[in-house]
Amino acid sequence: MKKALAAIIVVALFLTGYTVAASAAPANMTQAQKDFVARVGAMATADMNRSGILASLTIAQAILESGWGTSELATKANALFGIKADSRWNGRTYSKASQEWNGFMNVTVIASFRAYNSWEQSVADHSAFLAAGTRYAAVIGERNYRKACTAIHKAGYATAPDYANRLIQLIETYGLAAYDSGSGGAGTPSVSTPFTSKPGTTPLLTASQKKLITAVLQRLLRR
Repeated sequence: MKKALAAIIVVALFLTGYTVAASAAPANMTQAQKDFVARVGAMATADMNRSGILASLTIAQAILESGWGTSELATKANALFGIKADSRWNGRTYSKASQEWNGFMNVTVIASFRAYNSWEQSVADHSAFLAAGTRYAAVIGERNYRKACTAIHKAGYATAPDYANRLIQLIETYGLAAYDSGSGGAGTPSVSTPFTSKPGTTPLLTASQKKLITAVLQRLLRR
């Protein structure tokens, strides 16, 4: 009876693992991260009111593309979004190694990126870049951040196959949707319920965690 009860408990933990993992994974933001979100959030909100591009999407992209403002591009070129400097760009440029997905694997290439005098210019150019043609038309004016993240990925903004899911995870983990109200987030954004796995996203239980639970269950059943 004890073995059966223990086995049931372990199975229950496994089946509810996503919920347990989610509740145990609060967004522990450093002060630097809070400052980054507050600063970029204010810019993104003001920009959203002009461009129609969701502030949460802009902030999430800035976090992901710039490593919370610490990347080489962000610190040396004031570039938060890693936009390539092609023939349409007449401003400053900055060249560096970049990881690109070729459809099978990540490869390293030397690429030229747009450079700016400030982060404010980077945010403004990000919106101008998205609004320049029909490619990102589905992003402009979209009020659902999940749909906006999916749309910008489908339009080819980034080559990483999990790009949309990573943006959504950042928005939901750090409560970035608070900035979509158009009020600038009203201070430090509150942390929403951490991202929970959905079909096609990365599970919260790792393979090693699943393996450990399975091993414990097997030991209990052998006793």
